[in-house]
Order: sequence, then C-alpha cells, then structure tokens
Amino acid sequence: MRHIYTCILFFIVLSIQQASAQFRIVGYLNTWDDFPDNAQTIDFAKITHLNIAFANPDSKGNLTTFQGLSQVVKSAHANNVKVSMSLGGADLGGTETNWKVLTSREHVHAFCKKLLAYVLAYNLDGLDVDLEGNIIGKNYGSFIQALSSALKPKGKLVTAAVATWFADQIPASSFHYFDFVNIMSYDATGPWDPEHPGPHSPFSMAVSDLDFWAAKGLPKNKTGLGVPFYGWGFYNKASGNEYAYGDLVKQYPGAENRNKIADTIYYNGIPTITKKTRLAKQKASGIMIWQLTEDAAGKKSLLNAINETVNNCGASAQLNTIGSFNNNSITITPNPTHGILHLGIKNNSVNVRICIKTLDGREAMPSLILTSSAQTINISTLPAGIYMVNILFDKKVVTQKIVKL
Repeated sequence: MRHIYTCILFFIVLSIQQASAQFRIVGYLNTWDDFPDNAQTIDFAKITHLNIAFANPDSKGNLTTFQGLSQVVKSAHANNVKVSMSLGGADLGGTETNWKVLTSREHVHAFCKKLLAYVLAYNLDGLDVDLEGNIIGKNYGSFIQALSSALKPKGKLVTAAVATWFADQIPASSFHYFDFVNIMSYDATGPWDPEHPGPHSPFSMAVSDLDFWAAKGLPKNKTGLGVPFYGWGFYNKASGNEYAYGDLVKQYPGAENRNKIADTIYYNGIPTITKKTRLAKQKASGIMIWQLTEDAAGKKSLLNAINETVNNCGASAQLNTIGSFNNNSITITPNPTHGILHLGIKNNSVNVRICIKTLDGREAMPSLILTSSAQTINISTLPAGIYMVNILFDKKVVTQKIVKL
C-alpha cells in the first residue's frame, strides 16, 4: 500500500512540474539611448528575460556589434536573467535586401552559423526574431527552422516578437521551433494614422490578440502578451509624438492611474497594465515590455505593478519541501492531504494572510485572513496536484508546497 501511495505521489509531482513553467517577464532594452549605461536603470530582480534591441546583418551576414554588450550580459546573468539579442525591429536601417538574401535557401544555413557564433561570442542565451511585415516573405518558416537547428543543440533560445497585423507572414508550423513568442499588442494607431487618434493599446486589443494567436495554433505555454511603457500623442491631423510613461507621470499628477491625459495622449496606466498582467496569467505564460527605460520609478512603476500582480502574495522568503510544515508561528497539516488543511497560529496578535496558488503563479482559490488560532481550509474542490501556500505574517512571506491527492 505504501508503495502504491509513493508511486501516485511521484507521478503527481512529475506531471505537474512538467506542465508548469515560470511565468516570464520579458523586457526590451534599446541600444540607441545611452547603451550600455541605460542597463543600469533595470531592476533585474523583476524580470526573467532581457532582449537587447536591435541587431541587423551586413551583406555578409555579420551582425551589428555594441560596445558594452558583454558587461550587460554579465550583469543580467548575475541576477539569473537570460539575455537574447533581438534581430530586426521596425526600422531595419536599410538592411532589407540583406535579410532577403541571407535567409534564402542558398545562404540561410551559413547565415545561421554566423548568428550562432555571435551568440557564443557574447555569451548570449539566444536570439529573438522581430522581422515585421513582409520582410523575408516565404523564407520566414525555413529561416526559423534553420535558426533552431543551429542554436538548440547549444542550449540557446529561439524566440520571436509578432503582431496580428502581419500574422499571415508567420506560418503556424514555425511555432514548434520557438521557445516562446511575444505578441506586440500595441500600436493600433499612432502618428502614421492621424485621422484616427485614440487608444493604441486598449485592454480589448490584448484579449483579441491572445484569442487570435491561440486560434492560429500558438500554445499557451509559448505565448507572451506584449504591453507598452509609452504612449502616443495626437495634437492635430498632421502630427503625433511618442511619450515615455515615466515622463508622463512626472509631468501630470495622477497620470499613473489613467490611460489618457491632456485629451490627446493615450497610454497604459497601472490599472490597465495590472489588468493585462492578470489576463496574461490566465491566457498566456508570460508578459513582454516595450521598453524598460520608459518606466517610472517607485510606486508609479509599471514594472512594479507587473511584478506585484505576478507574485500577488509577495516574494517568497522561505521555500519548504513537501511535508507537514511547522515553524515558530504557523503549522500546516496534513501534507499530502485529501482536501482538508489544518492551519494553526501560535501568536494571535500576528495578522496572517493565506494564498493558495498553482505552480505557475495563478490563484487556485481566493486568499483569506487567518482569523483564529486554528482554522480549517477545504481544498477538496481543487484538482489533484501540487500547490503553493503563500503565508504572509509579521512582514514575512513563507511558501510551502502542498500535495492535493
């Protein structure tokens, strides 16, 4: 009987761990605004991946080089953040012909070897492909396959940034080769469309984009929702300006809680970014930011809002393995459980908040406040598997794994 129980527990653990993954927070950093010094503004503790934007090839397939790139990579790695170089961008700087030639059948494999050499030279974790529109046309799928064949044996990432407006250029067959794909859910309008001023990245667009790419076949565990840290301003039919979110909140008091100011500038404030992050936790497996240096500091930071929403019960100060939990203040038994958890508190003066989450960070049930020295929680309605109990007390957070049989 004990052997059967152990086997059941093992397969529960194995299946849940394989199905879950860390929720990604991917931030872009541009190379044209005081790079590499602008990397010093990044709070690496709040992101999982950093994409450097952008590198493009010369006619021989050699990518743009950046002074200080190795130091940025080293700083990110010191904080357990993976770094990819992003290829392409909205402005290819006159390299359109290079891209078409280098990704052709005759040249693509040699080109991908040079791309791998670039990754290895700078100790990068991978490459991010941001080729927008009909840049390489029918070569897109074969290029991604060749890039994957070159990078994956070395344990490197292959990711992409895509948008619904050029979805017909992204074959669903390429999804297999990507580690993940970020959807650029912004720029629905802008100075290029002065006749239609208004929100360029509403919540409804995020919903629509996620639904569209899911229907196209992009798996949830490879999907990231892109959000903007900037806004567009419309002053008249002939002009438009980009505004960093951080500049807006400095100039306009209360702007962090709005999506429009001065009747002409549209952006995403904290409430919308928080709402989009919750949506990404439900329908995707990550969120992407364009771009990090446009954020504000402190309580007005959009990155802080994302991070707090992803870790809505706080960061873990202690992580305990499976088994009954007992520290100086709190006890949790039994573990594993068939559905009833007994929580005990030894100090009635301590305010304790309990939050039960799935391994990928989603709330499994509403959080609650421990109101007495002993309390019972019924989790019998939850599917069998492993969950995290986040316990907040005395300005500390303890996280305990529990098994629901």
